[in-house]
Amino acid sequence: MIKKTKLKIVYKGECKDDTWGGGNAVICGNGPSLKEIDYKRLPKEYDVFRCNQFYFENKYYLGKNIKYAFFNSFVFFEQYYTAKKLIENNEYNIENIVCSTFNLPLIDDKKFIKLFPNYFCDCILGHELLYNIKDFLAFMLYNEIYESKRMTSGIYMCAIAISLGYKNIYLSGIDFYEDNSYAFEHKKNNLLKLLPKFKNQNSVSEFHSKEFDLQTLAFLKEKYGAHFYSLNENSTLAKYIDLAPINGNHFSIENKPNNYISDILCPDSIHRETIYSKKPKPKLKQNIYYKLFKDFFRLPSDIKHYMQGKICK
Repeated sequence: MIKKTKLKIVYKGECKDDTWGGGNAVICGNGPSLKEIDYKRLPKEYDVFRCNQFYFENKYYLGKNIKYAFFNSFVFFEQYYTAKKLIENNEYNIENIVCSTFNLPLIDDKKFIKLFPNYFCDCILGHELLYNIKDFLAFMLYNEIYESKRMTSGIYMCAIAISLGYKNIYLSGIDFYEDNSYAFEHKKNNLLKLLPKFKNQNSVSEFHSKEFDLQTLAFLKEKYGAHFYSLNENSTLAKYIDLAPINGNHFSIENKPNNYISDILCPDSIHRETIYSKKPKPKLKQNIYYKLFKDFFRLPSDIKHYMQGKICK
């Protein structure tokens, strides 16, 4: 039996104690191996973690029940709306919605983070859970700030699972973007409007790499005693972590309903403009000649202040 652990949960400025079981988490990205899960290797009891456009899948590869659904901050406004519609339509049962935040200005909009509790009071900011494992949080931030290395969404979910007390973590759909492929067609109309870079053949961030994902898994395993298992015998990931044992699970894939939601939904709401910062400055102010003229007209004032400083000395 896995021993239960006592964790200190820091969330929304409050600190409270809560007891979490160190049970099984099944964490799935959206890579091709998602469609090749060896279901006999699933544990008998587990909680499911999914991320981003998981609902694009044409079948319920991990069922309808999701313990934690993760979405990126820059499209969270739309993803939250979509998640609510998925629940309303009984397409998925989503218990917790998590925003995959780092709380760094270059990644997460500062205004968005500040207003998040006002707009999404039933959701969780991911970085706040990572305060439960501060050594990892420091590792994550150091690599982002100084090494320009960032883990992918699948590995981020692993860190959150550990922060919540899960010890046995089963993985699938984490294929390191080999051939830039997904388990489903991901270039949908609304998604491309929000994220035009997805039109490119290679839309993977330059910050991501297989090497850093593996380094991060190794850190989590060594520091927190987590056990990682692959649910796919022939996947790339199975070369680096243990293959899950046969557990005799009798999971069966269920088909999705007709006309299921297969693209991100874009609500007709003026409130999106109020939670994200304003658009970048007009191009004129970014023009090099504009900057030169601006500096030129500031020159007399700068000289005056400089001379006053010399006189004061």
